[in-house]
Amino acid sequence: MPGSPGMTPPGPGAAAPPSAPPKSKTPLVIGVIAGVVALCLLGTCVVAAAALVISKRATSGSQNSVATGPTLIPTRTSTPAGLGEDPDFPPEDDDSTSEPTPPPPPAKNGQCIVVSEDGDFLGIGNCNGSRGTYRVVSVDYSQGECADPESPYITVDGYRLCLELHLVRFYCYKFPKGDGWVVGAPKCKAKGTVHIIDIVPGASNDAQCTRDYQWNRWYRFTHPTVVYCVMQY
Repeated sequence: MPGSPGMTPPGPGAAAPPSAPPKSKTPLVIGVIAGVVALCLLGTCVVAAAALVISKRATSGSQNSVATGPTLIPTRTSTPAGLGEDPDFPPEDDDSTSEPTPPPPPAKNGQCIVVSEDGDFLGIGNCNGSRGTYRVVSVDYSQGECADPESPYITVDGYRLCLELHLVRFYCYKFPKGDGWVVGAPKCKAKGTVHIIDIVPGASNDAQCTRDYQWNRWYRFTHPTVVYCVMQY
């Protein structure tokens, strides 16, 4: 048992307190030997010899005994706050506090996705212009802020997908009137669609738009900043 508070049990190997010198056991030993001889004559020599060995060990032990302290066996006790964990009993895993495994992400970084005009996720498209108008720049299950807090994003299956507009030259799209989402045009040159003629990243106006092709309008988007020179129908 562990020592009580305020008591320090002697450690292993501590010397015993001095005691009175042991009394002589010589007469006893002589009497035992005489008894062994008599018993051998009666056919019980083996048992008597064993008794003699035990008697000698008891005599030797009484003259050379060394006091040892109790063996301390670690027991589980409560650990006061701030004192750390008991190294003899490491904490057990508590599955009740582990977080659930998140579902597979709906898209990966660099993929282009399809959205509705309201910003609903419609699936993974491609980045060649035929299907998909936004490129994924980050996927975050904790739904933290995007690297660019002003960039567009949607939430799908608990993930926040931070996006950037991704349009391709010579493809047709539908631009929103005011706030909204750019989507692919079901038919190019249909009324209300725009045909991308040139793309100028980082521009603030149409000064750098191509003069090799005809266009009649330009649009500037931010996050990231880009100018699209288009033919609007």
